[in-house]
Amino acid sequence: MAFVTGLISGVIVGIGLIVVFVRSENARSKSRSALAVTIASLARMTVEDSKKLLGSEFYPSWVVFSKRQN
Repeated sequence: MAFVTGLISGVIVGIGLIVVFVRSENARSKSRSALAVTIASLARMTVEDSKKLLGSEFYPSWVVFSKRQN
């Protein structure tokens, strides 16, 4: 009887671990997708956009965006 109880509880714990792992991986995937979208939007930011965000008085004069910079 103990073998059957241990087998059933082991299967339940195993399935529970699989469910927890899948949910954590899905949450991690959503987080990485959101970060990728943010980084892509920052890569498309122009000098005018950065001046709008920072304000011209806070924009450092030493920052130069050349056309060759990728």
